[in-house]
Amino acid sequence: MVLEYLFFWNYKTAESNQWRPQPGHNPTKYIDNLPAPLKRTDVEATVVDVAPFVAGVGGLAHISQIMDFGFTARASIFHNVKTMTAMHRTVIYLTPLVFMCQAGGVEYRNLIPRWAHDRELRRDEEEARKHVDVGMAIGGVSWISRLFFKLGARYWAPIDIIAGGALADLLQREHIKAHGL
Repeated sequence: MVLEYLFFWNYKTAESNQWRPQPGHNPTKYIDNLPAPLKRTDVEATVVDVAPFVAGVGGLAHISQIMDFGFTARASIFHNVKTMTAMHRTVIYLTPLVFMCQAGGVEYRNLIPRWAHDRELRRDEEEARKHVDVGMAIGGVSWISRLFFKLGARYWAPIDIIAGGALADLLQREHIKAHGL
Protein backbone atom coordinates (compact mmCIF):
# COMPACT_ATOMS: atom_id res chain seq x y z
CA MET A 1 0.00 0.00 0.00
CA VAL A 2 2.81 2.44 0.86
CA LEU A 3 4.71 1.52 -2.33
CA GLU A 4 1.63 2.44 -4.33
CA TYR A 5 1.97 6.03 -3.10
CA LEU A 6 5.76 6.16 -3.39
CA PHE A 7 5.77 4.85 -6.97
CA PHE A 8 2.43 6.26 -8.10
CA TRP A 9 3.44 6.57 -11.74
CA ASN A 10 4.03 2.81 -12.09
CA TYR A 11 0.37 2.14 -11.33
CA LYS A 12 -0.87 4.28 -14.21
CA THR A 13 -1.81 2.93 -17.61
CA ALA A 14 0.66 2.84 -20.49
CA GLU A 15 -1.15 5.78 -22.12
CA SER A 16 -0.73 7.84 -18.95
CA ASN A 17 3.05 7.54 -19.17
CA GLN A 18 3.30 8.75 -22.76
CA TRP A 19 4.57 12.29 -23.04
CA ARG A 20 6.14 14.09 -25.91
CA PRO A 21 8.66 13.74 -27.42
CA GLN A 22 8.57 9.96 -27.45
CA PRO A 23 11.76 8.01 -28.16
CA GLY A 24 11.86 6.71 -31.71
CA HIS A 25 8.75 8.58 -32.88
CA ASN A 26 10.48 11.33 -34.80
CA PRO A 27 8.38 11.90 -37.93
CA THR A 28 11.41 13.22 -39.81
CA LYS A 29 14.02 10.52 -40.36
CA TYR A 30 17.55 11.46 -41.35
CA ILE A 31 19.21 8.33 -40.06
CA ASP A 32 18.26 5.59 -42.52
CA ASN A 33 21.81 4.31 -42.97
CA LEU A 34 22.54 3.77 -39.24
CA PRO A 35 22.33 0.39 -37.48
CA ALA A 36 19.04 -0.44 -35.75
CA PRO A 37 20.20 0.28 -32.14
CA LEU A 38 21.40 3.75 -33.13
CA LYS A 39 18.15 4.45 -34.98
CA ARG A 40 16.28 3.97 -31.70
CA THR A 41 18.29 6.65 -29.91
CA ASP A 42 16.53 9.98 -29.69
CA VAL A 43 18.30 13.18 -28.64
CA GLU A 44 15.18 15.25 -27.98
CA ALA A 45 13.58 12.58 -25.79
CA THR A 46 16.85 12.11 -23.92
CA VAL A 47 17.05 15.80 -23.08
CA VAL A 48 13.51 15.78 -21.70
CA ASP A 49 14.15 12.59 -19.72
CA VAL A 50 17.50 13.57 -18.17
CA ALA A 51 16.50 17.10 -17.08
CA PRO A 52 14.30 16.18 -14.06
CA PHE A 53 17.12 14.11 -12.58
CA VAL A 54 19.68 16.88 -13.14
CA ALA A 55 17.41 19.37 -11.40
CA GLY A 56 16.68 16.96 -8.57
CA VAL A 57 20.32 16.10 -7.90
CA GLY A 58 21.29 19.76 -8.14
CA GLY A 59 18.53 20.71 -5.73
CA LEU A 60 19.60 18.07 -3.21
CA ALA A 61 23.24 19.15 -3.46
CA HIS A 62 22.27 22.78 -3.00
CA ILE A 63 19.97 22.12 -0.03
CA SER A 64 22.66 20.03 1.66
CA GLN A 65 24.78 23.19 1.93
CA ILE A 66 22.09 25.44 3.36
CA MET A 67 23.88 25.93 6.68
CA ASP A 68 27.06 27.00 4.85
CA PHE A 69 25.57 29.78 2.70
CA GLY A 70 27.39 33.02 3.27
CA PHE A 71 30.31 31.32 4.98
CA THR A 72 31.95 28.63 2.83
CA ALA A 73 29.32 28.14 0.11
CA ARG A 74 27.84 30.57 -2.38
CA ALA A 75 24.06 30.84 -2.44
CA SER A 76 24.01 31.34 -6.21
CA ILE A 77 23.44 28.02 -7.94
CA PHE A 78 25.63 29.01 -10.88
CA HIS A 79 28.61 29.90 -8.68
CA ASN A 80 28.23 27.09 -6.16
CA VAL A 81 30.88 24.51 -6.99
CA LYS A 82 29.26 21.56 -5.19
CA THR A 83 25.86 22.12 -6.79
CA MET A 84 27.24 22.59 -10.30
CA THR A 85 29.54 19.57 -9.95
CA ALA A 86 26.61 17.38 -8.90
CA MET A 87 24.51 18.58 -11.84
CA HIS A 88 27.33 18.12 -14.33
CA ARG A 89 28.13 14.63 -13.08
CA THR A 90 24.47 13.69 -13.43
CA VAL A 91 24.55 14.81 -17.07
CA ILE A 92 27.79 12.93 -17.73
CA TYR A 93 26.55 9.66 -16.17
CA LEU A 94 22.83 9.66 -16.94
CA THR A 95 22.82 10.77 -20.59
CA PRO A 96 24.80 7.74 -21.86
CA LEU A 97 22.65 5.48 -19.67
CA VAL A 98 19.45 6.81 -21.25
CA PHE A 99 20.97 6.42 -24.73
CA MET A 100 21.90 2.80 -23.91
CA CYS A 101 18.36 2.10 -22.67
CA GLN A 102 16.93 3.57 -25.88
CA ALA A 103 19.35 1.59 -28.07
CA GLY A 104 18.55 -1.61 -26.19
CA GLY A 105 14.80 -1.05 -26.39
CA VAL A 106 14.43 -0.90 -22.59
CA GLU A 107 11.31 0.91 -21.35
CA TYR A 108 12.96 3.29 -18.91
CA ARG A 109 10.29 5.98 -18.85
CA ASN A 110 8.27 4.10 -16.24
CA LEU A 111 11.03 5.02 -13.78
CA ILE A 112 10.47 8.75 -14.29
CA PRO A 113 7.92 10.13 -11.82
CA ARG A 114 5.41 11.93 -14.02
CA TRP A 115 2.53 11.11 -16.28
CA ALA A 116 0.83 12.73 -19.20
CA HIS A 117 -2.40 14.67 -18.97
CA ASP A 118 -4.91 14.74 -21.78
CA ARG A 119 -3.43 17.94 -23.21
CA GLU A 120 0.02 16.32 -23.25
CA LEU A 121 -1.33 13.43 -25.32
CA ARG A 122 -2.83 15.95 -27.78
CA ARG A 123 0.48 17.80 -28.16
CA ASP A 124 1.99 17.56 -31.63
CA GLU A 125 5.15 15.44 -31.69
CA GLU A 126 6.94 17.45 -34.35
CA GLU A 127 6.12 20.78 -32.74
CA ALA A 128 7.44 19.54 -29.38
CA ARG A 129 10.65 18.39 -31.07
CA LYS A 130 11.10 21.78 -32.75
CA HIS A 131 10.82 23.53 -29.40
CA VAL A 132 13.34 21.17 -27.81
CA ASP A 133 15.71 21.63 -30.77
CA VAL A 134 15.59 25.43 -30.48
CA GLY A 135 16.20 25.23 -26.72
CA MET A 136 19.12 22.86 -27.30
CA ALA A 137 20.60 25.25 -29.86
CA ILE A 138 20.34 28.19 -27.46
CA GLY A 139 21.86 26.03 -24.74
CA GLY A 140 24.65 25.01 -27.12
CA VAL A 141 25.50 28.65 -27.81
CA SER A 142 25.51 29.28 -24.06
CA TRP A 143 27.77 26.28 -23.45
CA ILE A 144 30.24 27.30 -26.15
CA SER A 145 30.39 30.84 -24.79
CA ARG A 146 30.90 29.50 -21.25
CA LEU A 147 33.74 27.28 -22.52
CA PHE A 148 35.51 30.13 -24.29
CA PHE A 149 35.01 32.78 -21.61
CA LYS A 150 35.17 30.42 -18.59
CA LEU A 151 31.96 31.74 -17.05
CA GLY A 152 30.50 30.11 -13.93
CA ALA A 153 31.90 27.59 -11.50
CA ARG A 154 31.81 24.58 -13.84
CA TYR A 155 31.57 24.56 -17.60
CA TRP A 156 32.93 21.19 -18.74
CA ALA A 157 29.66 19.26 -19.25
CA PRO A 158 26.90 20.01 -21.76
CA ILE A 159 24.39 20.88 -19.03
CA ASP A 160 23.37 24.02 -20.92
CA ILE A 161 22.13 21.92 -23.83
CA ILE A 162 20.07 19.69 -21.53
CA ALA A 163 18.68 22.65 -19.58
CA GLY A 164 17.90 24.67 -22.72
CA GLY A 165 16.01 21.85 -24.42
CA ALA A 166 14.11 20.91 -21.28
CA LEU A 167 13.23 24.52 -20.50
CA ALA A 168 11.91 25.05 -24.04
CA ASP A 169 9.80 21.88 -23.68
CA LEU A 170 8.50 23.07 -20.32
CA LEU A 171 7.62 26.49 -21.73
CA GLN A 172 5.66 24.90 -24.55
CA ARG A 173 3.81 22.65 -22.08
CA GLU A 174 2.90 25.66 -19.94
CA HIS A 175 1.80 27.64 -23.01
CA ILE A 176 -0.55 24.82 -23.99
CA LYS A 177 -1.79 24.57 -20.40
CA ALA A 178 -2.34 28.32 -20.04
CA HIS A 179 -4.17 28.75 -23.33
CA GLY A 180 -6.20 25.55 -23.12
CA LEU A 181 -4.97 24.18 -26.43
